[in-house]
Amino acid sequence: MILYRAGTDARKITSVSTRNMKRAVGTVPIQTAMHTRAVMARGDNSPATHARNDPMRRFLPTPYAALLPVMGSTVRLETNSSKLLRHMVELFARYPGEPNERPSFLWRIVVDSDVQVAQSWPRRSTFSDEGLRFAQFGQRNFLAVDLEAREGIGSVSESLMEDKLGLTSPFLDNLFCLTVGALGLVPLWANCVAREHRGILLFGKANSGKTSASYAAEKLGLDFHSDEGAFIELDCGALRSWGGFWPATFRPEALQFFPDLKDRTDRCVHRDFIVHHLVKQRARSSSGSSIQPHCCLFLERQVSEVPRVSRVARRDLARLLAESVLFQDDERFREQQSTVLHALEGIPAYVLRYGSNPAVAAATMRDLLAAQDYIDPGRELLGTQYTRP
Repeated sequence: MILYRAGTDARKITSVSTRNMKRAVGTVPIQTAMHTRAVMARGDNSPATHARNDPMRRFLPTPYAALLPVMGSTVRLETNSSKLLRHMVELFARYPGEPNERPSFLWRIVVDSDVQVAQSWPRRSTFSDEGLRFAQFGQRNFLAVDLEAREGIGSVSESLMEDKLGLTSPFLDNLFCLTVGALGLVPLWANCVAREHRGILLFGKANSGKTSASYAAEKLGLDFHSDEGAFIELDCGALRSWGGFWPATFRPEALQFFPDLKDRTDRCVHRDFIVHHLVKQRARSSSGSSIQPHCCLFLERQVSEVPRVSRVARRDLARLLAESVLFQDDERFREQQSTVLHALEGIPAYVLRYGSNPAVAAATMRDLLAAQDYIDPGRELLGTQYTRP
């Protein structure tokens, strides 16, 4: 997922820096299967014809519509493309619950067959002001969100829409993240690994091994719940974490630990770096459901060849969590964010300093989730050296 990180001055047009981000803007298409879902639709099975003398497509009809379940909320989608409708129904079918007839937000997306794009997913620029957010991909592909109106609009070329992986990320995941605060969620730059609806929020700087460790944990029988984004809410006073709808993304060096990724990922070249998108998923019991955070684990990679687990002091945890907010949100969501972060400060938190083997971090997460001591699940692991997966 590509978004500006916390601390970015989002009130200015800025080109996105992807130096530390794994999710590429240039992508290759993937094949997906259609899920059955309750959908409201109007019109036939072909995109609507463009209105004349409307270069900005402001008056273009959007005859296809669906109510999408989105992490415990409902968003209404309107579009002029049946293909885009089907793709988005597939993506959001992973989330449980029946859509509400009174949606929390409206997304209106126009697919423009007149726009010619010379490259796959042009460089993105972003701008925001109070209550308004804007992201532009090249000259004619854009997203705009009005928080007051609770409405997001987008325009994407037909050729880019055909690239399903690129449509999912960066286009649709950006639309979701521009909306996320209005859905009552706090976005964190974290992974999540779970067992039986209890999970570990996995934090760390870029290249700390979060994705590789999560994948290794899946091989130990845990659920790889989310990659590059955990979306937290307080539900009746209880913390809940949701995972995104985009595929996990690996750096090339991950393949030396997991040769099977060669058959499960699509290789993507973007400017000066290469990533691998996980497109062949295993069945996971908690894939689209929310989980209850059991504890936090911060990874510090290539710090110690002798892996060690230690506690994170609460005063340090407050700072680390604040630094892990995925992006700077609107001022109106400050109280919502503070409440969630304060609640997270109340759960156990640990740091793992290790070398480079993701199996070490995976074993740590397995043992934390297996601990019977919910108040201090890492008590028996403090100072332990891990030598086996």
